[in-house]
Amino acid sequence: MRNNGQTYRAAVLTAPRHIELRELPLPHLGPNDALIRIHLAGVCGTDLAVHDGDYPVPLPLVLGHEWVGTVEAVGNARQRRWAGRRVVGEINNHCGALGFPRLCAACRAGLPTHCLKRTVTGIVAHDGAFAEYAVVPVANLRALPPAMSEKTAVFIEPLAAALQTFVMTPLSTAAAAKRPAPVVVVLGCGRLGVLVALVAQVLGGKVLAFGRRREDTAFARRVGVRAQIEASAAEILKTVQKTTAGLGADVVVEATGSPEGLALALDCVRPRGTIALKSTPGLAVERFDLTRAVVNEVRLQGSRCGSFSAAIRFWQRHRPPLERLVAAEFPLAQIGKALERAHQPGKVLVRCM
Repeated sequence: MRNNGQTYRAAVLTAPRHIELRELPLPHLGPNDALIRIHLAGVCGTDLAVHDGDYPVPLPLVLGHEWVGTVEAVGNARQRRWAGRRVVGEINNHCGALGFPRLCAACRAGLPTHCLKRTVTGIVAHDGAFAEYAVVPVANLRALPPAMSEKTAVFIEPLAAALQTFVMTPLSTAAAAKRPAPVVVVLGCGRLGVLVALVAQVLGGKVLAFGRRREDTAFARRVGVRAQIEASAAEILKTVQKTTAGLGADVVVEATGSPEGLALALDCVRPRGTIALKSTPGLAVERFDLTRAVVNEVRLQGSRCGSFSAAIRFWQRHRPPLERLVAAEFPLAQIGKALERAHQPGKVLVRCM
């Protein structure tokens, strides 16, 4: 597809904390590409970390990786069945999606989200969705069910990440094996932490969620997550020990957004338990008792992106009230205000149409 001189508006991050609205030429599409007209985009903690400079990436860049839109055009006529469909899109642009003739070692090993040549929409070397249009590989598109609203669809990316947290943990097998409900501690009730706690509850976990501020816990309760105010690390540990008869939690999810959260997670987890790492603050962890982690045989599990298809199926089966998490919506022209508001509890949406 040729652009015929057409342009579109995009919010371009040119330096940390410096974002500006620009008129860009509509891009040419390659044979593996789709042009998406963005309806809504969500602001997440990673967007804020990149914007603030805590998570350094090559700039300039259009941020935004949580989005819903309509396929405006495709670069290959054989993919025209996608035209006009309402979609979301996986964010890791890997060898297969990009149409490379030879797959890298990670893709050959079945690890496309860790592709050695990947770009990441809205995060690394691929412009994202804080714009009227975005280019996405056709292979990454996922069609939405008619019953799913736009405001729900924006949550598919973080919902997929929340589901990925519990892959290969006791929570993924307890229901099928008819075992007692695993105790899951969620440290942090920000946007992602609340979704993680919600998923854990739906999957049958006994969830203890802790937020730093009253606003965070109120945010969690909007979707039925039973959250407590984080009085202090000592109080959290006391609650966990009381609930588990002193053993510790089966799974501790570190979603505080701070590198200090890992030390508390180690205090809360049981021997041979799992610490699921979800924070991406872009800063180094300065204190962690490696000896205790080894002696207690603790499993550290990082998890990032999950399957969008699995997230869509989860929503269809359980219908979690995700729209209740939306706190504010701004037009694209007010992207600066949207990012500023996103430092507070609740999901902020950017209307791009």
